[in-house]
Formats: sequence, C-alpha cells, structure tokens
Amino acid sequence: MKPYYSTDTVTLYNADCRDLLLDLPSQSVDCLLTDPPYGMAFKGDGATAGSIRADGAREGVRMLRQVLTAAGPTLKPDVHAFVFCHWASWPDFTDALSAHLRSKGGLVWWKDRGGVGDCAASFAPNYEMVLHSTGAQRRALLGKRHGAVLSGIAPVPPRRRTHPTEKPVELMAFLLARGCPAGGMVLDPFAGSGSTLVAAQRLGRRAVGVELEERYCEAAARRLEEERRVGPEHAG
Repeated sequence: MKPYYSTDTVTLYNADCRDLLLDLPSQSVDCLLTDPPYGMAFKGDGATAGSIRADGAREGVRMLRQVLTAAGPTLKPDVHAFVFCHWASWPDFTDALSAHLRSKGGLVWWKDRGGVGDCAASFAPNYEMVLHSTGAQRRALLGKRHGAVLSGIAPVPPRRRTHPTEKPVELMAFLLARGCPAGGMVLDPFAGSGSTLVAAQRLGRRAVGVELEERYCEAAARRLEEERRVGPEHAG
C-alpha cells in the first residue's frame, strides 16, 4: 500500500490497521506505543467535535484484540509495549494484552487538573492509565529507573488539539526514550494526529503509524512536515 506520508524514518498509512499490519516485516518492531479507542463512546467538542471510530461499548477491547493478533508477528521478542486506556477499560485491556505479551504493570499519567464528569459527587478524573507489557525476552528500559506516576506533562489544551484525545508529544517521547532503542522501530496502529510519530522523529527513532480517518492523517502529515521544516523547538 502506498503511504499517506513518508520520510526516511517515518511512514504513515491511511488504512485499517488490522489489514495493514499483516504486511509489515516480521519481528521488525521494537516498541508498540498507541492510544486506542477506549470503548467509552467519547465525543469531542469545539474544533475536535465528533465521535471516535470503534469507540462504542465493548468495541474498544474487541478492536484491541484484533489489532494485537494482526501485530503479533511484527513485534520483536524483546518488544516493549505501552497502551493507553481508561480506568473502566483497564481489566479488559489487560486481559487482551496478556494473551500476547507479558504484563509489567500500569503507569499513571497525572494531568494535574480536573476533567469532565460529576463535579459534585465524584473525584476529579485527573489521570489516565498506560499499560506496560513486554515480549518473552527481557530487555532493560533505557535511562534511570522512573516511578510509575508520570507527572509534569500537561495535556494538550483543547484549543490546540487536532484530535479529540490527542496526547502531548512530550509524553510519547518520554515513553519512547525508555522503551525504544536508538535507531529502533516504533509502531502506532492508532496514530490519530501523529503525536507518537512526531515524538519518534524528534528522538531519531524509526516509526510506522496507521490511521483510519484521512482528516487525522492530514493533520499528522502537517505536524511532521512542520517539525522537519522548522525544528522541534519551534513546531507547534
């Protein structure tokens, strides 16, 4: 399949990842980093208004299981995998991952700010979960050992998002810098507006992203090209 966007290190496809992943080289992926649909029927507003594909009740975990099955042959035996999820989808996502990889635990991205929901009768949902798994072969994480609570990285402000659940590049870069070796390959089957790909480009890692919706592929391509043109210190 012809890429939607491609450079020497980053390739983005506009496709259903369950089909595209079957064509990737065997055991070529050092790190799986992705933010799949949580199955929470999330709806954005403002500039990112609209729903997320395959995010209906129970659709998220079914999609994740199918993607992991398709991606399995592409993962190296010592792969590190980071998969974002919601607290309510944590058990199902853990079960899905454990059928293919070894669970190493969960990380908490602390956003240091509240969120939507019942403001009077519940605690503020100021965090998201990241499941960490590995392949059958052990490979140490890079850098100094870090705690499981990831703080100090703010969410992307709503007015700056090009995707309803866009993750900050700094957060993706933090995970990549520890889970993907220099010159290694990262795979993001749910690339969205390209945060994982931009992070990989900044760090000099190779990356393959797959995104089903063309509008988000276009947003990701614009971000990647802008960063190539002006450099990470000036890119938005």
